[in-house]
Amino acid sequence: MKPHIIVAILCGVGSLALAANPSPSSQPLGQGGPATAPEEERLQHRFAAFRGVDADYRHAGEQTVERWMDWKWGLRIHWGLYCMYDGEESWILVRPPKTHEWQRDYYASYERFNPINFNADEWMEILQRAGMKYFSFTSKHHEGFCLWPTKTLQRGFRKNADGTFENVTDHYSIAETPYKKDIIGQLVRAARAHDIGVSLYYSHIDWHDYDFGWDKRNFWYDPKFNMESDPRRWAAFIQKERQQITELLTWYGPIDTLCLDIHWPVQAQAEAYAVAKLARSLQPNIMLRNRGIDAYGDYETPEGQIPANPNEMRRPWQVIYPGGVGFSYHSHDAVKPREWVLESLVDIVAKGGNFQVGFGPDPTGKWPQEMIDRVVYVGDWLKVNGESIFATRPYLRYHEGTDLRFTRSKDQKYVYIISLKWPGTALASTLVYAKPGSTIRMLGYDHDLAWRQDGKGLTIQIPQELQAESKRPCLQAFAFKVESEDWSKFASSLPVIPPLPAPKTQKAFLGTAK
Repeated sequence: MKPHIIVAILCGVGSLALAANPSPSSQPLGQGGPATAPEEERLQHRFAAFRGVDADYRHAGEQTVERWMDWKWGLRIHWGLYCMYDGEESWILVRPPKTHEWQRDYYASYERFNPINFNADEWMEILQRAGMKYFSFTSKHHEGFCLWPTKTLQRGFRKNADGTFENVTDHYSIAETPYKKDIIGQLVRAARAHDIGVSLYYSHIDWHDYDFGWDKRNFWYDPKFNMESDPRRWAAFIQKERQQITELLTWYGPIDTLCLDIHWPVQAQAEAYAVAKLARSLQPNIMLRNRGIDAYGDYETPEGQIPANPNEMRRPWQVIYPGGVGFSYHSHDAVKPREWVLESLVDIVAKGGNFQVGFGPDPTGKWPQEMIDRVVYVGDWLKVNGESIFATRPYLRYHEGTDLRFTRSKDQKYVYIISLKWPGTALASTLVYAKPGSTIRMLGYDHDLAWRQDGKGLTIQIPQELQAESKRPCLQAFAFKVESEDWSKFASSLPVIPPLPAPKTQKAFLGTAK
């Protein structure tokens, strides 16, 4: 069978060339200082979205940014009262529109939230089996319920035995549930014990708290409420967030990223930027998501989509994509195929991003088996092919045709060609130039492969024994490690043409597995 030469569809991707780091650690990013003045200048030159901050502001340092980019693969965990409602996270409160009576009952449901099966160490063991380096966890979603024992107070509701409600002032936190124990504290301790990075999600908005009544989805919404109409109430919502952020960033040791969400009103924008500065002062090397703080953020998160053109990304990025219908628990979820999860990881990493797939535990704290099956499938693949993913950077072009993706070591010594489909008897690339006299191997197969480089490109011969599926090191996405010729000898000659279009459906994947 003649080798199949794939037509190149290309897109250049830039990156700093740093020393190789084949085994990224998940020890805390938040140690040390923020970017120095020279680092800040380089970061703003490299990432256009970093520009426009106050002259004295510093983003996370270069070492922190690079280490975060090494992690690549993690879990996005949504957990709150909504897990008891089979709904779309906090959005179940407003989509479709709900009556105040329904919402009051929801807000009082903390009285029956009792995740007796929650075990933070078991959660971290699942992440380790999945090969994940970090996770993000909803400390407080839009519903306002805090999964740590915050000291802040707000108006709330309690449901009486006769079905009536009474108004109360409480913390609206895990401490007032039957469970009582600090979820955030348990997760952070377990993560550090298992060498897993920690990201805490925090929503700028709060639909339960009276002080956030400027939000039309807030239970206490007042269309006339603004900074001038009630200055004390206005100041209260700002102080509430500052206090809660301070708790999260001072109670639990180093936190790697603070994943902020939604925006405040324009009148409060300067105060939102001040929250970013507060977080930076409390944990100088923390990575901040840009939502609500714009240029003061260190990374962004395309949601429910994989960027087609990585050149359009203006800061470090991480795709967040639900593994099911939504990010939170559904008792009868439509979960995406495991092959889609793996192929998405490969595609995103080839483009220079990180990937967090989203799932939520059930109301007792247990993970659905469908979730475990999917992430462990990726973990098994990473045991064989992890060096083509972790601590890599984009190659000169991220893909060739529809089937090939490329990554490379940070020192540019090695290029990894990842064939999403089984390549047959030969793999061919017009974009990779192997170093003369070097060896090429397929990860997981402990033998050198025959290859040639000629005017048509690089051709790697695939041994006959691997044509049997049972003999292959994995089920999909086959990685080949190539020692690269010096880039200066060929990089300028590579063509640049449009990238692949984005997939038309979220379940689309190129592999042959079902």
